[in-house]
Amino acid sequence: MSSAPLARALALAVALSSLCLGEAGAAPPPPSRGPSATAPAPVAEGLVARYLTTPYGDPNGLRLNDGTLVFFAPHLGARIGAAIAQGQRVRVVGHVVADGVIRAMALMNLTSGASIDDEPPAAPIPPAARQPLQRLEASGTIDVVLRGPRGEANGVILANGDIIYFRPELVRARLVAGQPFAATGIGTRGASGSALEAIAVGADLATARTAPHARPASPAPPGPAPANQPSLEYPARVD
Repeated sequence: MSSAPLARALALAVALSSLCLGEAGAAPPPPSRGPSATAPAPVAEGLVARYLTTPYGDPNGLRLNDGTLVFFAPHLGARIGAAIAQGQRVRVVGHVVADGVIRAMALMNLTSGASIDDEPPAAPIPPAARQPLQRLEASGTIDVVLRGPRGEANGVILANGDIIYFRPELVRARLVAGQPFAATGIGTRGASGSALEAIAVGADLATARTAPHARPASPAPPGPAPANQPSLEYPARVD
């Protein structure tokens, strides 16, 4: 082969080699972006059996007729209470955090079509008037044990509907559903029952009344929930 054809053949081989290498080294197209795995999604649907409240009477959750507990941010309480009545059917969008407890990001009233999502209001909402705190007592059998973010028991819902919140160090024994429980404390009483912060606890009221007293949280002025309540608003799990 003469030098000219040989040079052309070598040049063609080099060109083809460069082309193949370029194709092999090219980055693959980015994958299509699907929905985020952590994005809120519809997680429950059912009838509202009752509302849950803090000891200050602020709505902080609801319970569906199948027993599912749904908790929501404090600033949603008044809006949800105004848009969804007990007995109406709702769809909950949010995250299941543990043991079926739901942290709601949005709720839809399937009866009326109204929806409430966890978006800050365009203008500050004046705080709702709170009921005055009063000394309360509650007793009965435990229906649900509420737990904080580290798994510590920090409240119970009794079978009669009363809600008792307490500081974890106040209760040393392990709590389970069906166990008798009583407390004295401060709180409010509403249509769904009492909600109180325990000062003393026991298996019955006679024991609770004579048990060592914890120092109760100072009553808060109207406005956002006190700083010592976030773990009560979003229990990590229930038993």
